[in-house]
Amino acid sequence: MDNKNKNAIDIYNLIAKDYAAKFDQIESEDDLKFDNIFLSHLKLGSNILDLGCGTGFSTDYFIQKGMKSQGIDLSTSMIDIAKKNYPKLTFLVADMRVFKPSEMMDAVWAGYSLFHFEQIYLEQTIENIKSYLRPHGILGLVIQGGSGEIESREPFLPEKTIYIHLYTKEEMIEILTIHGFEVIGSSINKAADFEFPYEG
Repeated sequence: MDNKNKNAIDIYNLIAKDYAAKFDQIESEDDLKFDNIFLSHLKLGSNILDLGCGTGFSTDYFIQKGMKSQGIDLSTSMIDIAKKNYPKLTFLVADMRVFKPSEMMDAVWAGYSLFHFEQIYLEQTIENIKSYLRPHGILGLVIQGGSGEIESREPFLPEKTIYIHLYTKEEMIEILTIHGFEVIGSSINKAADFEFPYEG
């Protein structure tokens, strides 16, 4: 793991409590837009792996909607909060680039996590997902729109910057297609207050 990725994990370990207080509160249906689009493609009881699960909110939401779900994240502080808030669910500290669950998954959710990796690692993760995603399984991916690599000010720690790789819709579709995925839908939101800048 290079310094960019390690720095992102260190930052999330520092901001975990503030992050949970800010983003685990649902203020409108827009906060669940992408989760619900993802779920609309799944049958009840589908088995979902939540990659970069953070404090576990989406993992639990999927359970509430009749799915099976577990989460992994590289931030120990985020996982500690997830385990405390949702003690009946399974959360592990693990690297999504190489982690393999003990069973095949019907769906994989990677919401707001892969853009902290350089493209080579994003593609490595996508290839790894293919090894445990069932045929015709669903991959839900939320990224930060734009183009190029930036060091953005972390909203919770303005004195620190965090690495983000921005992708246009076209770039991401091309990457997914190269790795054998068929893109069945896409949606765009403007960045909300306290999110990383949206570009594009």
